[in-house]
Amino acid sequence: MMRDALTWWTSQMLDLVPAQLVRPDPSTAGALLVEPLPSGSRLLRRRGTEETLLGVFDLPADEDALAAALAAQSADTPGSPVLLRLPPEAALRRDVVLPLAAEAGLDRVLGYEMDRLTPFSADETFFSWTVLRRDREAGRLHLRLSMVLRRPLLPLLDALQGASTPARAIEIPPGLVIPLARSPSASASRTRRLLAASGIGCALLALLAVVLPFALQAVAASRIDRRIDALQPRVAAVQALQRRLAGSTAGADLVVAERNRLGNTLAVLAALTRVLPDDTYPSDLTLRQGQLTVSGQSPQASKLIPAISADPAFSAPAFSAPVTRIEGQNTDLFSIRAGLAR
Repeated sequence: MMRDALTWWTSQMLDLVPAQLVRPDPSTAGALLVEPLPSGSRLLRRRGTEETLLGVFDLPADEDALAAALAAQSADTPGSPVLLRLPPEAALRRDVVLPLAAEAGLDRVLGYEMDRLTPFSADETFFSWTVLRRDREAGRLHLRLSMVLRRPLLPLLDALQGASTPARAIEIPPGLVIPLARSPSASASRTRRLLAASGIGCALLALLAVVLPFALQAVAASRIDRRIDALQPRVAAVQALQRRLAGSTAGADLVVAERNRLGNTLAVLAALTRVLPDDTYPSDLTLRQGQLTVSGQSPQASKLIPAISADPAFSAPAFSAPVTRIEGQNTDLFSIRAGLAR
């Protein structure tokens, strides 16, 4: 707030002082003045407050003479700018009110708004401005726009350009200077710098967007390789265990296959115990290639065939030898052969 107040007070004080004293133009110390005339132009040299007439030239006939005079004077006083001096009535003026935020880029804003503020476009005029008042409460900037039409000055400007001594600015008494070539403002310079920095930033972001996925992939691959190396001993142990389990499973499968082919001895004994009567005593039992042969003693051997046939664990039972009766013991000797159900 203090800075704004100081800026406002300084601006108000400077507005009370003549512009030529507050903002002295370096060209006032020494310059070459070209004044248009109805039939040509005249050339003057200014040093301080003193002006000397160097000649009157009828254009375009004396264009070469004007060029020679300008070249000679420029050689005598190097660095002296060439100014195009016009009478006060040549300038068109208008008071303009703009938003206060536009002050940072007045040259650009006025160029955009010229056809709205005046009957002319920015390309048809040379223009300048003077700040009259800053209304910070309303957020308004009051300024005076001064302009000169470009078309009437083009022949003289072309002649000066051809003489390799182009005019730098238009001077209109008392103290108005309108630049012919718009110099970039501080805001425009800042804008260009920001755009350049933004462009560099965008290029870096684009490069990062291209490189980052590959870099992340490389980091992830390296991390995975390290984890694989760390887990390699465990993997080897698991693979060895799997081989052992596979071997055990193969052995078990072989046992199951042989049991299915030859028959399960315990299951056969259990089924045989279930079907044989309690008074029957097996004495010999053979299990070979899925065929059961059982021999023993029984009071009634003829009843054993129906009993064995009734059990689904056996198939096609039959006597493999004649039944023999033991005298005096009421007992039969038998030998039965039966298949095993699959």
